[in-house]
Amino acid sequence: MIKGILANLERQLRAVILLRDLLEEEFAQLAARDPGAVASLEFSIQELLRQLGGERRSLHALYAALDPAAKRLVDVVGRFPAADAARAGELHAAIDAAEQQGARQANRNYTMALGLYDVAKSGLDSLRALLVPKKGVYGARGRMASAHGGPSILSGRL
Repeated sequence: MIKGILANLERQLRAVILLRDLLEEEFAQLAARDPGAVASLEFSIQELLRQLGGERRSLHALYAALDPAAKRLVDVVGRFPAADAARAGELHAAIDAAEQQGARQANRNYTMALGLYDVAKSGLDSLRALLVPKKGVYGARGRMASAHGGPSILSGRL
């Protein structure tokens, strides 16, 4: 059981490091403005997060098998031999550090994506402002006519 917990923690560490690396690659693709590569990486990130969630659920099941009241590693690490307890602590600390780095990178990616969205939106808004006529509208014969307020039948302007 203890070996299973340690193996699970090692898999989680590798997954979190891979997640951090994928987030860094996503940032590079955002900076290069390659939406296809960003979308592909986003699918990989979502799948990795799904698998990481499965590993976490599996780990909690292992905790419960050792002690039904256990919810965290701290609750069961007292039952480990000293070497395994030290290894579990190292793995837990490494997972936490990699998660923190990944969270910072995800925040950078989010900020970059919002910035790119703002730039694209302002560019489209200014282009739209140039294309839309300011005061005139096209009449029935395809010529520019002045805009008037109200229906033309009631005002007698047919």
